[in-house]
Amino acid sequence: MRLFRVRSTVARLATIAVLSGLAGTAIPPTNAAAQSGAAPIALELAALVEDADEGAPVQALLMLPNVTEHDGGYDAVVDTLRKHAADSQAEVMRHLETRDDVTVLNRLWLTNMLVVEFPADTKALGALAEIPGVDHLVPNFEMTLPGVTESADVKAQAHTWGLDKIEAARTWQDLGVTGAGAKVAVLDTGVAADHPDLAGKMATTDPRDPKHPGGWAEFNAAGGRVDSLPRDSGEHGTHVTGTVVGSDTSGTAIGVAPDAEYMHGLVIPHGRGTFAQIAAGMQWAVAPTDITGKRAGSPPDVVSMSLGANGFLAEMIAPTQAIRAAGIVPVMAIGNNCGTAGTASPGNVHEAIAVGATDSSDNVASFSCGGVVRKDQWTGPPAEWPDAWVKPNVSAPGVDVYSASPDGGYSTNSGTSMATPHTAGTAALVRSAAPGLSVDAVFAALADTSFWDNRNSPNRPDTRFGHGRINAYEATARVAVHSGITGTITAGASGAPVGGATVVVSPGNRTVTTDPDGTFRTRLEPGTYKLAVSAFGFQDAEVSGVVVAKNSFTPVAVPLQNVPSGQLAGTVVFAESGHGVPGATISLLDVPRSISATTGADGRYTIPLVPAGTYAVEVSHPSFTAPDPRKATVTAGGATTANFTLTKRPPSVAIVSSPESYAQEFVDDVFTPAGVPATAYSYNELELAARHPVVLIGYNSGGGYNRAQFQAMLDATDASGAGVLFLDHPTGSLNGLTLLSRHTGQPEGTWSTAGWIDGEDLRYEVTEKHPIFGDRKVGDHVMLAPVDSDLPKWAAWFAGYEGDGRLIIGALGRNSGVIGGGVAIDQRANNRHVLLSMHGADPAAWTADAKELFHNAIEWVAPEPPVNAPHFTPYDLTVSPEAVKVGEPVSVTVRVKNVGSSAGTYDAEVKVGGSTFAVTPVTLASGASTTVSWTITPDAVRTYLISVEHLANSFRVRAPVVTGARCTTHAPPGRRAC
Repeated sequence: MRLFRVRSTVARLATIAVLSGLAGTAIPPTNAAAQSGAAPIALELAALVEDADEGAPVQALLMLPNVTEHDGGYDAVVDTLRKHAADSQAEVMRHLETRDDVTVLNRLWLTNMLVVEFPADTKALGALAEIPGVDHLVPNFEMTLPGVTESADVKAQAHTWGLDKIEAARTWQDLGVTGAGAKVAVLDTGVAADHPDLAGKMATTDPRDPKHPGGWAEFNAAGGRVDSLPRDSGEHGTHVTGTVVGSDTSGTAIGVAPDAEYMHGLVIPHGRGTFAQIAAGMQWAVAPTDITGKRAGSPPDVVSMSLGANGFLAEMIAPTQAIRAAGIVPVMAIGNNCGTAGTASPGNVHEAIAVGATDSSDNVASFSCGGVVRKDQWTGPPAEWPDAWVKPNVSAPGVDVYSASPDGGYSTNSGTSMATPHTAGTAALVRSAAPGLSVDAVFAALADTSFWDNRNSPNRPDTRFGHGRINAYEATARVAVHSGITGTITAGASGAPVGGATVVVSPGNRTVTTDPDGTFRTRLEPGTYKLAVSAFGFQDAEVSGVVVAKNSFTPVAVPLQNVPSGQLAGTVVFAESGHGVPGATISLLDVPRSISATTGADGRYTIPLVPAGTYAVEVSHPSFTAPDPRKATVTAGGATTANFTLTKRPPSVAIVSSPESYAQEFVDDVFTPAGVPATAYSYNELELAARHPVVLIGYNSGGGYNRAQFQAMLDATDASGAGVLFLDHPTGSLNGLTLLSRHTGQPEGTWSTAGWIDGEDLRYEVTEKHPIFGDRKVGDHVMLAPVDSDLPKWAAWFAGYEGDGRLIIGALGRNSGVIGGGVAIDQRANNRHVLLSMHGADPAAWTADAKELFHNAIEWVAPEPPVNAPHFTPYDLTVSPEAVKVGEPVSVTVRVKNVGSSAGTYDAEVKVGGSTFAVTPVTLASGASTTVSWTITPDAVRTYLISVEHLANSFRVRAPVVTGARCTTHAPPGRRAC
């Protein structure tokens, strides 16, 4: 597999201010290091500019806000993207046109981006960040191509083993579906279009033109078109294209969809490509053009991308979402050997159909990546994404894959790069059989008909197979055959639907799973079938002699009988008060389907019809610390009680940073592993941050300084007793500690340097014994960057922090001597402050000593937990109605209970799309509940996400009904052309 590595980490953002001549010089408290409103700049871009020879050309990507709602069909989506980009880029272009030193190399609309070039100069870069409308700046980062894993040639057969495994030939022969009428766009190293198995298959609007308008495109580093003929700059692109559409001229069929046509975009020449190249290729795939920029042909049914970068590349979100929104199936490799990242982008983007690799025995290849992807691992993730999802989505043959090579011959390679075109070809077969099928329906066909067993995990999907290894015949038959079975599985005793039941249809051993409402539907050729139904907690059932007639679906109802079972019930209470806790989830662990219940207002729960046996039972609630799972034995006909007691979570922490993604790193790397609730805030949300018991004022890459807001934060934390940590870092501008110095004059000065001498380390030295240093004595060290480590030895320090409870307790220094102040405390009248000069960023790179000191500082600064205090928990968030028109009111309600030991007031905060809509204070006695209501009037057609703390719901605003029909000259598959 040839998978790309990112040479620079794009997610790190900082302003250029600290890097522009300030190293090693004092920053007085009144010095403004950056102007408010400047867009964040990636550290790599800042370093690139600083390291370049003065005046040398540097490329940067000006990233602008992207479209967040994709409504309508292909034409509407593409028109919206183009208009949004044109409108938002216009103001940026007006500013750029006044600059003689900046050249705009390219403008894209699939992702809202401008590629610019300017002479290396920190002031010029800083000026770009000041342009209104720019969201952030990153380098035009390069992706490189590691060597492909080559294998010994597999002995020639009628079909490659991969085609046999997914039953591609059976699809051609039994269903008559070969890919005709479908189109696949492959983005890769290029293609040998004259290969015997590929000749005549490349799309074109002019068969006489060797440049294949609408079928071939090559892009330069800035994403501009290169005037060229089809070619492969390596051999990877020809190999993967052969697996998608190749023929059998050698006697061995190599392509899944041999009668489909293909487009090819050369986006990684010679194994190296920039993000601008790849994004431009994705844009061309969505809206094909010729070399002059004129529209050339229809868009593809499928985009196949056997490329990626380990980790979570936020820049890939917008173009991947746009491809899917346009009705094109995005098939992308999940990656090889992803290390701690687990998965690679763009495959790990939620909307991508990511593909893992299997061998001929259906074992997942050791190199094939996979994992549970969390929303909070991304910078600025879409609000509508779920909290977590499993990748890959499906798997396909990817070991010892025989396909075309550019010299006209063949080669055998391994990787998720090889699995991806198997899946892309299968998607083309599905679209060939059902041209108007939605992307969701294509994916459902791939996933629901795939082969899966429990060799990797008891639960499907899993992080190795995904939903399973694809089967081209079953997926295509599901949509090509106009007959089959529709069924409903119910619990015989109650008639309740049984979701998650497994239905095996034979002959053929087709397996389907019932939806939550107990229903299933599968397409089958006319014939007689037997159903075998199984579900945890029920006796297996069989239904024989189910006759399927031509052009009809036979309904089948299967009631299941419960196995001997009993009841599990109990109460979940709060330790301090004994009051029942609503909204807690009680789950049985290690069972094949979800068996759970949620506590009501009184904290009670009941799970009926639990199969007799012994289980591990877990309780969870986002606002409390839960005990370890406990064992519970359920007997037939009996009632088992399992009560749980929840305790307070540690004090919540607010991390303030600009960009907010830096704060999220603290959440991910410091607080979540420690079980500490933490929330990331930007610098314009100081008021919200100040509500937490502990507040961290951290990195600031141009977030600005508002004296009134900063003072309000100090006043609020003084009044509430909240502890505050002021952090600094050698990069950034007006970081928390520097802001404190500027605002109060204490400390009197702050300094930083980006330089050090080989053989030096970086450390805090204890000058006053204090609990923050643990058991360390005066003169002991807290190592921040050992001499022999790769950690940067750049430094930030301060001086002049004394009087009224203020005390420097630790110096910052090296093995060559002390530099200045590093750690300080302020024991105030009602709360505590801590100053740390080297903890403002990069928590994942901290030493164990640095992490220990940080946690000690959090513990010391946190206020003593109140005794017999109120404790509030929201539950039952409802939205009504769930669908409205623009301007129609929507009612949002949430229940709130005070489970604490005394009365108190709770600020019920409702958010719409992640932004605060309203805050309503409610006062409740101990044990009392109330309902809080809001009315929201939407002003646009989209889905609105509603949240109150950990609770989430949504409503949708429908587009107005428009009569009449619309057609297009360049219609995608399934759309009527004019």
